[in-house]
Amino acid sequence: MSEVVKPTDGQARRRLESRRKLLAAARELFIEQGYEATRPQDIARSAGVANGTFYLHFKSKEDAFLAFADDAQDQLIAEYRKNLDGVSGLRERLTVILRTLMAFDLEYPGVLHVAFLDPLTIAPEDGDARRIYDRLGDFLYLILGEQEILGAGAFDAALISHALCGFVGNALMYVVRRDLSGEAMIENVVGFVERALVPSLRPGESQLATAV
Repeated sequence: MSEVVKPTDGQARRRLESRRKLLAAARELFIEQGYEATRPQDIARSAGVANGTFYLHFKSKEDAFLAFADDAQDQLIAEYRKNLDGVSGLRERLTVILRTLMAFDLEYPGVLHVAFLDPLTIAPEDGDARRIYDRLGDFLYLILGEQEILGAGAFDAALISHALCGFVGNALMYVVRRDLSGEAMIENVVGFVERALVPSLRPGESQLATAV
């Protein structure tokens, strides 16, 4: 029986570095050129590696796209976790979520649309694509808290969390297209959602204020 050769630390580092370069190149090309116009060899060339190296890391272009989308979501969720640390209350959490989303979109133009909306369109039968597409809704459900959204039990918290993702995403795109105030968008969206989920609130009153 032949002996299994394990990669050395240097080989493992080089492999990780190759994958990092390929993901960075894929991210840039998928955003600039779109999925259909981007070829695996384009990604390899932009990353400065051989064409064969691409297939050491990814089975296909679709696989590379889903890896890029997953990586982008990891990055956004890490920002959410950092910014939400110590923040409580529905209005406060929603405000942080929206500000973090807007800051991410400004710093990484095009990533939100490509990485968060396209996976299910590109790979509709792929379980990973469905997981990526649902991931932010699942995260929103966790950070807002089931009881806080459900209130007296009138709402399906998971469903509402996923619906909010679509609502917020479309609001953000509308603001960008119309060159509107981000802070005004945040105030409108947060106020509307808060009053919808906590209908006893009066305009301008926060859930935190009613609990004091």
